[in-house]
Amino acid sequence: MSYCGHPFVRWVAVGVLCLGLGACAGRAPAPPVEPAPARAPVLTPQQVLAALHTREANIASLKGLFQADVEGSFSPFSHSIQGTLLYQRPQSIRIKGFTRFGGTLFDFLLNGRPYSLHTADRLYPIVGRVPDFRPLGNLGLPVQLSLRAVDVLLGRLRWTAEEFREVRVANTAYRYTVALSHGNESNVSVLQHVWVDHASALIQGIEYYSTKGKKLVTLTASDYRNVGPSGQPDSVVLPFSIEVKEYVTSGSVRLKFSEIVPNMPVSAKEFEFR
Repeated sequence: MSYCGHPFVRWVAVGVLCLGLGACAGRAPAPPVEPAPARAPVLTPQQVLAALHTREANIASLKGLFQADVEGSFSPFSHSIQGTLLYQRPQSIRIKGFTRFGGTLFDFLLNGRPYSLHTADRLYPIVGRVPDFRPLGNLGLPVQLSLRAVDVLLGRLRWTAEEFREVRVANTAYRYTVALSHGNESNVSVLQHVWVDHASALIQGIEYYSTKGKKLVTLTASDYRNVGPSGQPDSVVLPFSIEVKEYVTSGSVRLKFSEIVPNMPVSAKEFEFR
């Protein structure tokens, strides 16, 4: 006698078939697997330098309005100040800070290596030469940190391809190690970690370390925008927020720009004290 012809066996087979069909019907189809987005190829040191040099070459002059937050025991300022920035290629920079009532708090002028600083409480300016800011006293560090911020704003970062040591890939940025030396390869004075965004190839930040690994300064750049003459967009992309922190004396300067206008005519008289 065939077991398949037995009524009990036929009912069991029908039940198993129904259960199988019900399980298949209740199972949602698996969603298609999206391929992971391709990461941009790692930029070479030469490409990073070329991007910086292109930005600097595109800026013949610049005018900016900013709010500066200066913190630290070294700082003569205990509150935020409003300021203006003027730049004329190749090396003329003027930074002015104002009181809440519109009076001039300080007026810093750099023409190449010599600099001058007028303050509200001094009859004559303080004069010196870069990189010695000791004549400025407690204003020396805020001035240095502000000039670092301006260099990043303009893309004026003086590296060579030979000073790049390695590159590491992080989630959203590449980290380049740059070794700055004085005179020869064995005399490395400062190591820098330079963070460059994957997608935009713009600098996110720079960390400065001693050769013993002590953190000296960090700089972050953000809020990049297209800017141009009279508000018309062009190829110049600049950071509107730059913060520099110094760890030896725990001081910091944060520049937040409300307006940046590149390549507008700047008179030579604007770089003279009146």
